[in-house]
Parts: sequence; C-alpha cells; structure tokens
Amino acid sequence: MKLLRLVLSDLHLGTGVRKGELNPWEDFFHDDRFADLLAHHGAEARGAEVELILNGDIFDLLKVSLGGRWPTEITEEIAVEKLRLCLEGHPRWCSAIKEFLAASGRRLTYIPGNHDGEMFFAGAQELFRRYVAPGALAERVRFITQSDTYYLPEGIQIRHGHQLEAIHRVEYDRLIAPRKDGTPVLNLPWGSLFILEILNPAKRDRWHIDRVQPFSRFMAASLLFDFRWFVQFFLRMSLHYLRHRVLRLSAWRDRWRRLREVMQSEVLPVTNFDVAAERALRRVRGVHTLIVGHSHGPRCRRLPDGKLLINTGTWTKMINLDLQHLGQDSGLTYCTIEYTGDGQPQVTLRRWVGITSATEVIHYAA
Repeated sequence: MKLLRLVLSDLHLGTGVRKGELNPWEDFFHDDRFADLLAHHGAEARGAEVELILNGDIFDLLKVSLGGRWPTEITEEIAVEKLRLCLEGHPRWCSAIKEFLAASGRRLTYIPGNHDGEMFFAGAQELFRRYVAPGALAERVRFITQSDTYYLPEGIQIRHGHQLEAIHRVEYDRLIAPRKDGTPVLNLPWGSLFILEILNPAKRDRWHIDRVQPFSRFMAASLLFDFRWFVQFFLRMSLHYLRHRVLRLSAWRDRWRRLREVMQSEVLPVTNFDVAAERALRRVRGVHTLIVGHSHGPRCRRLPDGKLLINTGTWTKMINLDLQHLGQDSGLTYCTIEYTGDGQPQVTLRRWVGITSATEVIHYAA
C-alpha cells in the first residue's frame, strides 16, 4: 500500500463541554477516539502516504453563539472568532491532527459543508492551520472552495452533499457577498438561516430536536405528545419560512406562482437524500464511486450499473424513528480508500471500534 485516504464527515465539533454543565449545542464527545483512529491508521500505513479528508460539517459553526446570539450576517471576523471557540473547546482533537501531520507523507484536505461554511474565509483557514498545522506543516493543509466536489483521478468523487438539497444549496460564485454597508458576509442559504433563527433557540428546551431523524416524524410525535411546544414551534417555523422564502419575492403574482415550486423542493421534497445522491452518481460520467456525508446516515450501496455510493455517516449520536432504522446507533463511521499494487482503489465503509478503554468520562448527567 503506497497511499491511504481516510474520509470523515459530520463530526460537528462545537465549543466543548464543562464538567457538570449541559451544552445543548455541542454534539462531539469523541476527541480521544478520533485521536486513536489517526494514530492507528498512521501506524498501520507503515511509511505510506496518508491523506485525511475532512468532508464537511467538521465544525458546527452554525451553532456557535456570540454574546448569547447567533449572528446571521457572518463576517470574516465573526467566522474566525466562532472557529477559535471550537478549536479551544477541543484541544485533544487539534493535537491529534497536529501529531498526524507531523509525520512524513501526511496531508489534510478540507471540504466545507453547510454547517462550517465559515471555512470559506481565508482568515478561518489561516486560524485552522495555526492550531493543527503550525509553521512548515501549513503547506500540508488545503481547502476545496471552488465547488462542493473533490475529484480523485481514479474515478472517485467526494462531496459533502449539501448541494443535493435545495434548502442547503449555496452559490459557489457568490459564496461571500457584500451587505448594505459593503462588508463581505457569507451568502447563507435558507436552511442555514432556519438553523440560526429557529432551531438553535429551540435547542434550549428541546436539545434533541436536531438529533432525531426523520424530522417529519419528530414533528408528528411532538403534535401528539408535546402539543403546546409543537404549536409554538410550528408557528415560528411557518412565519420564518414566509418571511425568507415567500415575502422576499417582489410581486404577489410571483409569490403565488413560485410557492408550489418552492414548497415541493424545500419543504416537501419528492425525493430523499439517498435517492438524490444515487441520481447524481448515475448522471456523472467517468466516476464509479461517490462518497458523501451530510445526511448522517451511513450507507454502502452498489447501484445496478455497478457504481458504488458511500455515505460516511456521522460521529454524533442520532435517534432514528424510521422503521427501517428504528433506534439505530450507527457508531463512529468513516471511509478508507486503499490502493492495490496496480493502483486500483478499494473503497470501504468502516466503523471505528478503537482501543477499549476501562472508563469513559460523563460530562453531564441530569
């Protein structure tokens, strides 16, 4: 083996936790296990090159508040401060990457997702390098910012996956746009605004709201068992949607004409994420494998035409209400790309079991 690639997505690092205190906006509690994974594969590679590919939503910068609020106009200064809080909250995670990159033949590729779009700012990239790749190591880190796709020459595409959903889709030619005073800010999609203005405040009382899949079943269960909260949340959600997606259209005629189209693509999508990913893979020529994240559901599927779809899942604990995956805890999933003697890639979805520890720290227990 001359080259090994590790692909991880959706770690959702927040600002960390303090003993005895609940942080509803922190989802990552596996710093030590992440460090073990890098150390294991680094040792197993035995002198081969190793590329760590962080495929989006590594940091959950949308959930990071400043002064008790979640800013919707994100300048470079705000992006850097939010990232700094996350890096400071996960020192073991940062040191693990620093140790990984310090070995010869190591490199890191970062593909921003919809929860860490702040990484498009040069200042955020510089800060990230300062924490995990100081000095000469900085040249071993690169960011994919021209599109949502990292193309490998062996017929493999790596995408976070947010571009496959209308509510999270960004315009890569207008990632950063000037606000009224001319200051450059992130051009956020409606899905990000929904998280900032609706979901984040709701997590104060219902911290699990974004850990339940599918969201429609969570809402249905809330209607039956948490009626008062459901009515309040549904009203806030509806008013937010009207303000951002309907009333922004200039003419009433356009509003009514486009309402059905927008509802079908953003609120009541006719296809789920897996179907959209399979469709994208079938359409692209010269690609036999597509690796995505985003949906938090690990998948390994061979399509009828022989192409392979891999979803690396998430390291956050999800509650699944879908009958097919009811109560499923998928574990710490990721993907490896290994190369045989003739250079052919072998793509594998894996679950990190790691080194068994005698104890595990409990940061908060109600």
